[in-house]
Amino acid sequence: MLKLDTQVNLDVAKFFRWWGGELAFLIPERLRKILIRRRPRLFLRMAGEGVACTLIDETGAREMGEFLLDDAGSQQREALFSGNVELEDAEVILLLLPEQSLRKSMKLPFAAEENLMQVLAFEMDRLTPFKADQVYYAARVAERLNDTRQIKVEMVLTPRAKLDPLMEELTAAGWRPIRVDVGPEPLGYDLLPEKYRPPRNPLPQILNGVAAGIFLLLLGAVLLFPIAMNKGMVEQLQREMKATSKVAAEVESLKNDAEKLVHENGFLQRKKQNEPAMVDMLEEMTKVTPDQTWLNGLQYRDRKVVIQGQSPTASSLIERFEASPYFKNTSFVSPVTKDVASGQERFQIATEVVNGRIPEKAAE
Repeated sequence: MLKLDTQVNLDVAKFFRWWGGELAFLIPERLRKILIRRRPRLFLRMAGEGVACTLIDETGAREMGEFLLDDAGSQQREALFSGNVELEDAEVILLLLPEQSLRKSMKLPFAAEENLMQVLAFEMDRLTPFKADQVYYAARVAERLNDTRQIKVEMVLTPRAKLDPLMEELTAAGWRPIRVDVGPEPLGYDLLPEKYRPPRNPLPQILNGVAAGIFLLLLGAVLLFPIAMNKGMVEQLQREMKATSKVAAEVESLKNDAEKLVHENGFLQRKKQNEPAMVDMLEEMTKVTPDQTWLNGLQYRDRKVVIQGQSPTASSLIERFEASPYFKNTSFVSPVTKDVASGQERFQIATEVVNGRIPEKAAE
């Protein structure tokens, strides 16, 4: 079952050591020896009044002899280094004997791993016969017990009262260990007091700072480049929208002008359809007026015409005008009278004039 709440612990240094080893495996052995050269290690162990030296390099382990911590021993040490050039680059490591150190295993909660050294300092008098300010100590997580949510911690320590005088003697005799480990075989701890630590080479820190700066620059470029591109795209879209808006405004103006022209043309068309033509009215009136009918007067206004005249049969004029598609609502304006002199009937008729060329319903 997958436990999502399990704490993830990543030893970065261990990972890179493993990764470097895997990459080194791909390099030919001869070239690997040239590129990846391991420094020899010179282990010091206390032996009586002096120290016993063991050199471990690519050829294996060699006993280099025992040296007293006095003037004679210092001269022997100088002779040893002069006769063995490889010792100039060797890492000098002091291995404490079991009687000079203490190893202890314990179990602590997961939460203690984050501040392991502080937790051990706080619990030192409970876990050991010493207080934290009386010892040099180092620790590491040996195992993680997920079932009980605990860590198994291995701690090594040595009393300051033992290590400080020993370091003074070694330094006075010319031995300057760069690390203090626990023996008889090295375990990888470091109990070296701070004042004896060699000054750190600033180059790695400078390189780390430069690498961090380059990383931040690249990260900034990765973060800012899309923003800059998006800004450019937004500006481009704004320009395109502005140009499109201008074109749209022109199209809208042309559309309005077209609608105005259509409306004006429609107005003229409707006027042409609705307004009767005078020529058509006069021609039609000539057709519907029977022979021997005389017109004495004609008035036209607002699509309405009033005619006056004499006719043998004035009453038939109403029917004739109504039958025409150019006239409607025809009626006598005044009573029909008899002209004594001519013997014909005098009439005055009013009628509405329409456009006979276009049906009235279509005109509407």
